[in-house]
Amino acid sequence: MSAIQQFIKGGGFVMYPLLLISLVAIVVIVERLIAFAQFGKRMPGLLGEVIRLCSMRHYSQALELCEAGRGPLAASLAAVLRHRALNTQDQERLVEEEGQEYFIRLERLLPMLDTATTISPLLGLLGTITGMIGTFNAIAAQRGQGNTDAILAGVGEALYATATGLTVAVICFIAYNYFTSRLHMIVSETEQGTTKLMNVLAESNPNGQYDETIEGDDCALQTAKTIKAN
Repeated sequence: MSAIQQFIKGGGFVMYPLLLISLVAIVVIVERLIAFAQFGKRMPGLLGEVIRLCSMRHYSQALELCEAGRGPLAASLAAVLRHRALNTQDQERLVEEEGQEYFIRLERLLPMLDTATTISPLLGLLGTITGMIGTFNAIAAQRGQGNTDAILAGVGEALYATATGLTVAVICFIAYNYFTSRLHMIVSETEQGTTKLMNVLAESNPNGQYDETIEGDDCALQTAKTIKAN
């Protein structure tokens, strides 16, 4: 019997759910790392370049730059530029819809890590209690006989279960806080970036009039004409 098998057997029945939780946590952590790499691209420097192009009224170039990027910030900035002829409330609604698609994907499965952080130490505590119960029963049964094997087995079960539960909880807690902090940072950067872009567009075009020869964006112009017609 290998050392790992002995460790699992020594920890008692709670080791099996703890082992299952640890395997699920590993899968979730790896999956979240891939998801954040795919949908959580931050694109440093994108906002500054887009604002610079918009201040020069090069809207089409700014839109192409955003569409070539990845992540919620690039997608949200592109949504603002496509619908820049709309009022601020409509722009915010469209940006929220665009960003939520990314944020939902990034937040997916994170509650599983939070649950594992809570359940793992409780299972470890349960293993401690069952191990101590076994120890006391062994002490009562072996009184005066001098056989300590059963007593040591009960103590070992308590320690193994506690150590495993705390280890799994610590790993899940670190992973959950890491992904949560990254998600909050991405959401904040997206909201601040889109707000800055909308402010720049509003300042450069206070009347909402965009020059067709400069912007060359049929989508925004068509939207503006539709709103004026209604």
